[in-house]
Amino acid sequence: MQTATINNANNPSTQGVYLNVPMSDWSLLKELIRKFGWQSETREQLLDRFIASRPQQPPLTEQEIMDEVSAVRYGM
Repeated sequence: MQTATINNANNPSTQGVYLNVPMSDWSLLKELIRKFGWQSETREQLLDRFIASRPQQPPLTEQEIMDEVSAVRYGM
């Protein structure tokens, strides 16, 4: 199965969708996406784009994060 996110690049009012498509139908779907002028990205591409948009230096130190985790986990 291939997972794709599909949006119409020319119409910002369209809804993004997530599809699980059998690999045997993936080439047909990619052709339809191209013909309709939609944009698509795989789940991995979506994740890569999300990670790339995150700050390189988080505003918290690792110790501050662990303190918060411990506070929630153990009520400290």
